[in-house]
Amino acid sequence: MSLFQALGAALAVYVLYAVYSGTVHAKDRWKSKAIYKEDSPREFWTVIVIYAGLSLALCFVF
Repeated sequence: MSLFQALGAALAVYVLYAVYSGTVHAKDRWKSKAIYKEDSPREFWTVIVIYAGLSLALCFVF
């Protein structure tokens, strides 16, 4: 298993945890921002889809 595949697997675990907990952390300009599913569901699912795509790319492209 390469380093990129390990990072992709770790990111996939984080995505599953974020969906389960309903909170995801994303970068907002120069600081991190917690996004809650109850407060802004569209932004939450957008970040989840981006992270899931990045996880797949890390596992299969690199």
